[in-house]
Amino acid sequence: MAELRTFLIDMINPEVMSTMISAELPKKLRARGYMKVNTTLSGRAGDTITIPMYKYIGEALDLAEGVAGVPVKMETEDVSYTVKKAAQFVTLTDESVLSGYGDPVGEVTRQLRMSVEDKIDSDSMTVLTALPATREVVGTGALDFDLVCKGVDLLDLDEPGANLTLLVPSVGLTQLRKDERFNDGGALADNLTVTGAVGAIGGCRVVKWKKIPDGVAYILKSDALTIFIKRNAAIETGRDILSKTTTFSVDQHFLVAIEDEAKIVRLKYTVA
Repeated sequence: MAELRTFLIDMINPEVMSTMISAELPKKLRARGYMKVNTTLSGRAGDTITIPMYKYIGEALDLAEGVAGVPVKMETEDVSYTVKKAAQFVTLTDESVLSGYGDPVGEVTRQLRMSVEDKIDSDSMTVLTALPATREVVGTGALDFDLVCKGVDLLDLDEPGANLTLLVPSVGLTQLRKDERFNDGGALADNLTVTGAVGAIGGCRVVKWKKIPDGVAYILKSDALTIFIKRNAAIETGRDILSKTTTFSVDQHFLVAIEDEAKIVRLKYTVA
């Protein structure tokens, strides 16, 4: 009878790991409710996309009786985004793979996916920070129901039942919880379908987001942010025969963009 041996290569399959990450990542991003996944760049030449946006025409002016109004020019501006490559690396010893607690290889797959998702969050925060002041509501006190409602009013809610998500940092969430109109469950619990939602206020699902600085919050309509995926996550492994270790690498080619600024409002409030 031939001797059966288990080799490290039998426990690691980069193609399977890549498939798992490429399938799980878009699912988790879409589940947020405010992010759209676009794969149209996949297989196409070029690493830059240009998105046309309408400029805001400005606040309406007082018009006296009998005085002719002066039309303003409706203009567009092009915003360009460049695809980037994000990467992360992990090294495991043979002993940790063969005798480690739980499923080391499965844990590496999970954490590499989380690492890419965390990078996408950081890039999302970067594009949100670049929003113009015209998409901003500044309060005079803490984050509360009234400020959220002012932000919602700035959105063009042309479609009935528009899904709104309020992204807040820890400080903002603490302030909201002091408002008696904040609902963290009860009758609304069944409607808190966005991943990570902890409650609702002013018609928005509330999600705590560690990337947002204190004193700022964002209201986003459905698909407010778009992630363009140029290539699915790729997993590679490298073997070091001297140290008997295996290094895993993940890389993801993508970019995060705002296709319509009218779907987003930034709230500013006082941090006590």
